[in-house]
Amino acid sequence: MPIHTRILDNGNFVRSPELPPKAAFSEYLNFADRLLAQWRRVQEDWNRSPFSAELGSEKRELDRVLSDFVETFNALYTITSVERDPAFLPASRFLTQYRPIRQPFSILHCDRAMPLHTVLAFPDHGELAKVNAALDEDTPLRWWESGPHGRPCYLFGSWVWELRPSEIALSEEGMVLLFLDLSERHRQEQGRLAHPASPTSSRRRPGGWSGAGPAASARSAGGTTGSISRASPRPALAAKAPPTTSSCFAAAAVR
Repeated sequence: MPIHTRILDNGNFVRSPELPPKAAFSEYLNFADRLLAQWRRVQEDWNRSPFSAELGSEKRELDRVLSDFVETFNALYTITSVERDPAFLPASRFLTQYRPIRQPFSILHCDRAMPLHTVLAFPDHGELAKVNAALDEDTPLRWWESGPHGRPCYLFGSWVWELRPSEIALSEEGMVLLFLDLSERHRQEQGRLAHPASPTSSRRRPGGWSGAGPAASARSAGGTTGSISRASPRPALAAKAPPTTSSCFAAAAVR
């Protein structure tokens, strides 16, 4: 069975849907996403052709622009600031509070070194259907980052789960069946916790039968992966003052 992780809120945020759109933040995010996409592309090209003079020049220029970008927006949009800003909800709170999700949204990521940028976008009803199916434990959704062991992860229910080595090569249909089995084991565990066996019924009987019932048999056969919790809704958030964008970045364009 997949392994439960705690990476859902590892620097992942959603801007509160209670707030009106802010042109300054939209401008910032558009620039950040274009810059990082270009920087990653050039890095990949450079890794394949490290002796290209043209790529080397482009890489140095993008490294300079990226360094200026981080320095300019470090105080506003790195994790130290964002986690204290009521305009941004931790991903787990947003996914719990607003499910089923009906309006387009993006999951934004930041850490201590890199300001906010988009890592997953759900811009239309088709993409929203996918994330709602994952939250409802119908179909897993591939997560944007790998897990603690470097293996692929999927959003399913209220958690992000990391695959075990033997599960990585599963087909799409096999992946769905894997997570449906995970969901069924979770329901069995929840039922066992809601109706615990009495001390008398769990006492060992002649012949080796414990009297613990089918839930215990399921556990002994395959084990469980832990319960899937639901976070409490977050109260309404105060509007955030529009962030300022440095004039040098407002006019910047990534080649």
